[in-house]
Amino acid sequence: MPAYSQDSAAASQISLLFDTMEQMTDIYVDGLGLVDDFYTGIGHYIAGILYGMDQLAAQATLAQKPFPRIYVIVPYDRVARFRKFGFQYIKYKTFPMSFRIMSGLWHREKLPPIDLICGKGVYVFPRFVDMPLAFSKSLIVIHDITFELHKEYTEDRNARFLSRTVHKSVARAAGIITVSENGRKEVIDFYKVKPTTVFTATPAVDRKVFYRQGPKKIAEVKQKYNIQGDYILFVGSLEPRKNIDGLVEAYTKLPRQITDKYSLLLVGVNGWKTEAIFGKIIDYYQQGYKIIRPSRYVVDEDIPALFSGATIFVLPAHYEGFGIPPLEALACGTPVITSNNSSLPEVVGKQAVLVNEKNTDEITEAMHSLLGDSKQRDKALIGGPEQAAKFSWIKSAQNIIDYAQEKIS
Repeated sequence: MPAYSQDSAAASQISLLFDTMEQMTDIYVDGLGLVDDFYTGIGHYIAGILYGMDQLAAQATLAQKPFPRIYVIVPYDRVARFRKFGFQYIKYKTFPMSFRIMSGLWHREKLPPIDLICGKGVYVFPRFVDMPLAFSKSLIVIHDITFELHKEYTEDRNARFLSRTVHKSVARAAGIITVSENGRKEVIDFYKVKPTTVFTATPAVDRKVFYRQGPKKIAEVKQKYNIQGDYILFVGSLEPRKNIDGLVEAYTKLPRQITDKYSLLLVGVNGWKTEAIFGKIIDYYQQGYKIIRPSRYVVDEDIPALFSGATIFVLPAHYEGFGIPPLEALACGTPVITSNNSSLPEVVGKQAVLVNEKNTDEITEAMHSLLGDSKQRDKALIGGPEQAAKFSWIKSAQNIIDYAQEKIS
């Protein structure tokens, strides 16, 4: 499981938080995404927020200050998986259903009120959709509304489920959490909710994990996955929203002496509607273009070395709710090219080259320019980590606790 370290800059604000908390309301977090068989970006978000809360609780204990009790709701057959995260102060409430049954009832909107089982408090639902409550209040996390604004980039069944259920959850929620300012604006505009009920708790990267790796570690990881030579990196699910098609087209427009030197390394699990792009990749590969994937599944602990070993990182996505991979790349000091849409500009700040993702010539030009500009790449070694440091799990955890205690308790 990933480890998350304390952000010292954010810790300086903790005492103010503690001083304003007199009467603590219990906080319950839906843990299904944390203990799922498929540990997705939502699972990482839940873990990050919980580690931030755990660190806040540790500070409160040392300072002998009050702090809310925080519980994660875990199906009885996933308790062992929850314990592997090693939280010190975050506890769990065992739900008397298996993961499969609980997930199925949630998806069918058939769960009983869960606070009758777990207790009264503020419930945080990090997967867009809430669960029934009898006498408690809820916060829901809406990571993006691609399923409403860009249905062409969402799997049809999932889009129908979210479009049907998120409206209901928004109407019931005492507050809405978004992961970017762009997402906050979209939620306010689309659902016509009061701006005062919507706040942001961004993801972050652990800078004790994501930092510039040394040559030895990079070489070890490249050998492990049979990666040869220099490479341009993409990290993310292989699906239409990520614009793999545009990235591949832009890569093949580079001068041949560049594509002979730099391979295009695609790291990520297969998403949906990949048949056409895989066919195109095979055609280009047969023409001699080095468009490659790792020889095996890449484990989390090897990702920082892959970022560090890349000459540049490129994510020309059509839309992102936040955009963790560009931030991880920046934390490792790797130059980034990404799209000038959705939340991506606020994530990368001035430390990336922004492009129109629909213009493959522009993506090609940006890659060509950055690959040939060693001074610009050197600047990323300092500017990238500085940008990544602006985001903190502790700050985001604090935002959620603040709202839970001050606004809706």
